[in-house]
Amino acid sequence: MTKKLMIGRMTFTLFVCMLCTLAFISCEKKPGGGAIIEGGPSLMVMSFNVRSMNMTEQKEQDVWENRRDACCAMINHYRPVMMGVQECCKGQRDYIQNRCRGYEVVGRTKDKDVNGEQTAIFYLKDSVTVQESGTFWLTETPGQVSRLEGHYHFRTATWVKALHKSTNVVFYHINTHLDNCGNDFRSVELSYVLDFIKKNCEDYPVVMTADWNENDEHSLFNDLYKTFKNARFTASITDRGATFNNFGANTDYLRIDHVFYKGFASCSKFAVERRAWTGHAYISDHYPIYATLHF
Repeated sequence: MTKKLMIGRMTFTLFVCMLCTLAFISCEKKPGGGAIIEGGPSLMVMSFNVRSMNMTEQKEQDVWENRRDACCAMINHYRPVMMGVQECCKGQRDYIQNRCRGYEVVGRTKDKDVNGEQTAIFYLKDSVTVQESGTFWLTETPGQVSRLEGHYHFRTATWVKALHKSTNVVFYHINTHLDNCGNDFRSVELSYVLDFIKKNCEDYPVVMTADWNENDEHSLFNDLYKTFKNARFTASITDRGATFNNFGANTDYLRIDHVFYKGFASCSKFAVERRAWTGHAYISDHYPIYATLHF
């Protein structure tokens, strides 16, 4: 082999190695943004029913104080840019914010109990700037602490209008928790969420997270599907598994946690997070779910 040929082959090999390195870098996991596998800027959004710390648990391992570090380990691993939580009491909200650096949080309790549940939204302050935020009640008086007539539970939705810093795109995130007592209540509650979107969010991308307490193929969502897409059904990589696990107490699991979106170019991944964290097989009675959306 001549010296010129050897140099040529070495140059070609070096060129191929550089291309492989660039390809790996372009697909590496970005903090809080998921893996950019579709070529555009991404937004990782998580929904997580953390199970209220005020609930009485049958097993000691399921008490909030014994699983809270596992919850934070999961959050710190994924670092979602936006995370909507359900059944999150003030003590849980404070603990998560203290143990998961870089997050700010908005939301308020659903009733007058300052330690009660919230449909709070956590966000990475280095990735987004929240321009406006608020909470409304899923009733005919959305600006007041209220509940539907004949209903025991107060139900709220928390929202943020946020600027995605790397793209300068403004979007809305709405997080809620629909009733678990029947579709008559859920249908009315969802109608108030859609009313808010129609009045405030028509010209913006919107992502919604929730414990919807209903399968996403139910007729409850017929009106929503006229304008929104389901991340589970549209993602390039997806997961059709159940999201409610009841701390492993039964096998009749339900798929009731969903991410809906509109105004985004695509969804590259939707997943149900079922792994054990810090030795806890179940970090809540719901599995966290997440979607990677692209602008």
